[in-house]
Amino acid sequence: MNISFFLKPKVDVSYLVDDCPVRQALDDMMKSGFTAVPVISPKGKYVGTITEGDFLRLLLYHTPEQLDRMTVGQVERRVRHRSVTIDARMEDMVDLVAVQNFVPVTDGRGMFCGIITRSDVINQLRASCTKGK
Repeated sequence: MNISFFLKPKVDVSYLVDDCPVRQALDDMMKSGFTAVPVISPKGKYVGTITEGDFLRLLLYHTPEQLDRMTVGQVERRVRHRSVTIDARMEDMVDLVAVQNFVPVTDGRGMFCGIITRSDVINQLRASCTKGK
């Protein structure tokens, strides 16, 4: 099965740009309701994922004045979400979605295309299991 079947396109995904000020990023993430979101460069390349925990550590160890001068790209990220390319095998994507809530998807140039969520994969597997019964 082609992994693009599972793709939530970039236009439908919450993400942050790495030159975004931390204060704005915190607001955006709180509004999104997600605990982790992809981070992309201003040119659209996937550069990583940032989590609530990353922001919490930032708030604990920096003054408000320091935070005012920081961007998302300067935040230390502890969790390294791996990504797949749009032409990846289903097996590669399933291994990642087992340990990540979502898997970022890039094209051959590293440009962010969107995400594949764990829940979408589980729902598809459930549907294919019930068909066989």
